[in-house]
Amino acid sequence: MSRVFANDLAARFAEAGVKITVEQWRALLPAYKTEGLTQGRLCDMLSQEKTGVSRLVAALEKHGLLRREADKDDRRVKCIYITGKGRELVDFTMDIVLESREALVRHVDPENLAVCKRVLWEILEPHLDEACCMRNKSC
Repeated sequence: MSRVFANDLAARFAEAGVKITVEQWRALLPAYKTEGLTQGRLCDMLSQEKTGVSRLVAALEKHGLLRREADKDDRRVKCIYITGKGRELVDFTMDIVLESREALVRHVDPENLAVCKRVLWEILEPHLDEACCMRNKSC
């Protein structure tokens, strides 16, 4: 499902002239919601390794959508801030993302979709703390 959603969203982004990848958009969203997010926390949120997240952040920084700053208490820690341009992009793309999600599940019975979401959450939820702890060692 993740690939189907990403492919659909990538096509919609291209059609709308959005010049970032779906993966980059996924990295931009937490910075939109949380000012001063550390790269380590972003690793946790994206379930990705430190090097991959660093590349994503660097690309977003190059596009002028994010900026990195050293933490005031620990200069080794990098904090991420979304720029005005980044905020505008998220605002512009949010409707595209919601339309994509709705289109993919439009034909699914709402009760069946609710059951699917509940079952997937029941599988995922017990592993969240353990997975976050394991990733913290590498991020």
